[in-house]
Amino acid sequence: SYQIKNLHDSFSWNDGPEYLFHHCLSLCVGGMAMYPTYNIPYAEFYFGLSELSTAIVCLLANFDDAHGVKGLGDAFPITKVVIGVIFAVLFITARCIIWPIISYYYTRDAIAVLREDNPEIKKRSLVIKIFVFCLVGLSALQIGWLGIIFYVAVEEFQKLGF
Repeated sequence: SYQIKNLHDSFSWNDGPEYLFHHCLSLCVGGMAMYPTYNIPYAEFYFGLSELSTAIVCLLANFDDAHGVKGLGDAFPITKVVIGVIFAVLFITARCIIWPIISYYYTRDAIAVLREDNPEIKKRSLVIKIFVFCLVGLSALQIGWLGIIFYVAVEEFQKLGF
């Protein structure tokens, strides 16, 4: 339901194609994750730990004049930067350091499972392949967003005179 709301918000607020792509992939993964007994060990990371930065970016969005409270960032510039730094640290830790490691193991396990000659696995092979496709797409977005984070961080620190 959270991804449905995010997808709706992305359409409503004209967030851009990368957010629509992200929310579509996340909605797809979230729906398929309900497939019984599949991806349980990985769900804790992808639907839990990696989302910690999302909670912080929701707070940070309030300081954006276009999408949040107009003037809040100007009224509390240090608070905005502190929340931004917390977001960046969590994003880099969860999505740029841990994400590739977990994704490596997930992909390795998915390929091993797809190679098995098991009728039950054959029934799930399309789901497994779609998960891997979604993982590749979401991973590419993490790289793009990391670039945006660095760009915005430089701008914000320059505004503060650093």
